[in-house]
Amino acid sequence: MVEALVVIPFFIVIFVSMLYVGRLYAEKQRTLRQAKEYAWAYAMSNCSGSTANVTQENNGNPGNEIDMGEAENYKGVGGDKSLSKDFGTSTSTVKGKVTASKLIGGKTSNLSTTTKVQCNEEAIDGNIIGVLKFAWHTLTSW
Repeated sequence: MVEALVVIPFFIVIFVSMLYVGRLYAEKQRTLRQAKEYAWAYAMSNCSGSTANVTQENNGNPGNEIDMGEAENYKGVGGDKSLSKDFGTSTSTVKGKVTASKLIGGKTSNLSTTTKVQCNEEAIDGNIIGVLKFAWHTLTSW
């Protein structure tokens, strides 16, 4: 009987704590999914269109954040445009919060997830003039 007076409240607190951690994990997964969804959707459309859920940064040149190392030796070969062009970046931040039960203190945890993705490059015309311009640029850049 005495043990029940100690054990039952303990198990109630543990159960309520597990519910809080479960809600916290679910909310974090929601913010992760939504931040990725918003950032990727905007980046895949050349960082154009509605900016309701994202911010665009103009300094998305990969050379600003990545050590290009040996890649600098290959400028002018094939994909040099991807090594030097400023594509911009799409950044999305999603916030959420979870409040614990008053039984375990009622603490509110604020969650935030940020996803940053480089924008997709702009499509080049596939008509004969676009092909000729691309070929001319490729041949004259040597």
